[in-house]
Amino acid sequence: MWTCATFISMPQEFLASSVASRLGARIVDGDLQAGDVLRLEDIEQESGASRSVCREAVKILESVNLVRSRRHVGVTVLPSDQWDVLSPKVVHWHMSGNKRDQEMGWTNELRIALEPIAARLAAERADGADLRLLQNAVSGMTQAIRDGDSKGLAYNDHAFHRALLAATRNPLYVAHVPLMLSYLDEQYEDQEVTDEDRANLVHYRDILDAITMSDGDGAERATRAVVMRLSRVAPQAAA
Repeated sequence: MWTCATFISMPQEFLASSVASRLGARIVDGDLQAGDVLRLEDIEQESGASRSVCREAVKILESVNLVRSRRHVGVTVLPSDQWDVLSPKVVHWHMSGNKRDQEMGWTNELRIALEPIAARLAAERADGADLRLLQNAVSGMTQAIRDGDSKGLAYNDHAFHRALLAATRNPLYVAHVPLMLSYLDEQYEDQEVTDEDRANLVHYRDILDAITMSDGDGAERATRAVVMRLSRVAPQAAA
């Protein structure tokens, strides 16, 4: 249950986001079902936030298609097939709740389909600037693993995936960057450098070498080795 005291201590600019996050998590977890109708007054009373803050929170939820707000009707929870499942917000709510394993399985399946071909395209299309970004990311990951620096590893892993998808020169691949980075954020949260990270670094170096040499087959093969390795240790999507 929320309390007024919870919100009094928070900066005004974060209030709407906090209210939206709490409601979004309840929707994604199934506590609030499709077709359920919320009144703005109820959200205001339960959260202890002002009416204007609650309106902004509803707008956030509408922006990712979790709810629809109509005058004289209220705020209606939408079916899951209408949600913006690529939104980092929705990914985070899935990963933070009781559907974490399912979200991890879905994202791993997407990575298996997406990333190896992205690497092949990068090998065909990457320019000098792309290669420098990828090289810097691999160097950063190498140093972070050597130092046992999990935050540095996460930062450079993010940079590698961002550069890899950008190097495809395909805006539809680039559109998946926020999803991938949100997924990686959840993977690295409160986690120390592991032997798995050290093993994966070998594949990252192979990917970089293949892209540098414009070897599409090698880039695809090395990337598939990474994502398949991860898929074996991560939960699979529920049927």
